[in-house]
Amino acid sequence: AAAMGQLRGLLRGIAHYSGAGPAEVLRGLDEAIVRMHDETLATAAVARFERDGAGGRRMRWANAGHPPPIVLAEDGTVTVLGEELGDLMLGIDPRAVRSERVVPVPPGATVLMHTDGLVERRDSTLDDGLDTLAAHLKELAGSPLEELCDSLLRRMLRGIPQDDVALVAVRLADPDPDEAGTTGHDG
Repeated sequence: AAAMGQLRGLLRGIAHYSGAGPAEVLRGLDEAIVRMHDETLATAAVARFERDGAGGRRMRWANAGHPPPIVLAEDGTVTVLGEELGDLMLGIDPRAVRSERVVPVPPGATVLMHTDGLVERRDSTLDDGLDTLAAHLKELAGSPLEELCDSLLRRMLRGIPQDDVALVAVRLADPDPDEAGTTGHDG
């Protein structure tokens, strides 16, 4: 837990100082892990929300061995982004190529990022866990964000979790019509 806290601080510092995109931030963190925290392995997903120049929003993201981000549309459509696991986990090879993806985020959509502890069970496959998560998300579409998160955790975690669980949910407000077409600002 202490090492993960230190890595989280490094990640934030690298992202803030460099202003780089998610893939480069992960590459920088990977290099720092190898030099400063050898024998430490970690997974991470990094996302940055941006305006797309046409008044919409998009998410730029990269993934190092972490479960993929999920987009829940207002109508209940669930989209799992990327592969089951992203690029090589951190702490193995700082020269590993990190890929970065960009996806539009429709108004009212919710982006969820989570640890594998939310979906992984000893008695089932990761695919089963992701399918269960997607089914619950469809049922909870349209719920206020806090209620969605609380309900999702209650449904997914029966008993004491076998692994650490973290859930980050972001719902972007509709863009301000006065800002449509404005570029150069992250949102």
